[in-house]
Amino acid sequence: MLRNRNCYDMKNPHRHLYVSCLILLPALLSGGDVLAERIYKWVDENGEIQYGDRVPPRYATTERSVINDQGRTVKVYQAPKSPEEKAEAQALAKQHAEEKKIAEQQAVRDHSLLSTYSSEEDMLMARDSKVASVETLIQLTKSRLDSMQKRLNELTDEAAEFERSGKKLPEGLVNQMKNIKEQIENNDDFLKNKQTEKEQIAIKFDEDIKRYRELTSGR
Repeated sequence: MLRNRNCYDMKNPHRHLYVSCLILLPALLSGGDVLAERIYKWVDENGEIQYGDRVPPRYATTERSVINDQGRTVKVYQAPKSPEEKAEAQALAKQHAEEKKIAEQQAVRDHSLLSTYSSEEDMLMARDSKVASVETLIQLTKSRLDSMQKRLNELTDEAAEFERSGKKLPEGLVNQMKNIKEQIENNDDFLKNKQTEKEQIAIKFDEDIKRYRELTSGR
């Protein structure tokens, strides 16, 4: 820069030096942070805070920080965690992940709830409709069970007649009784499942209605 004629003034031979200094000054100022020594801060075995341009080796595995000339912390070096602390941190991270997952799922359910129903009355109507559908299946199954049980009773009486007369039960009669018993058992299981489903519908809608009131209480 000193040889740049555009910066040189014959009438003022010192002008070029002044201009060069102005150009170099920002670079010198910005390099101050780079040239400045690091100041470390740590706590000794007596619990007292210490400062220095380097951390003693015996504190190399403890928490220490770097501070600037204004006393502000610019970097922190954490102490290595013990196996117990690592396990606790992992458990805490897992808990936070579960809580986040639950919150996200709840947000999806809330959105679905508000987009599906426009009022609490709509929810009650939907609940009653679903309960009625299940109740219809329950009544049909009960009627079918009554018919099958009646038929089984007839076959049982018929088998008793054979036994009283000392005759061997016909294979067809035995198979009929076996089949109808299996049908009764299957329908009985179906009936129990539908009764449980009916109860779960009522419980779910009670929870949904309660949540719907919470979501719409401020509207």
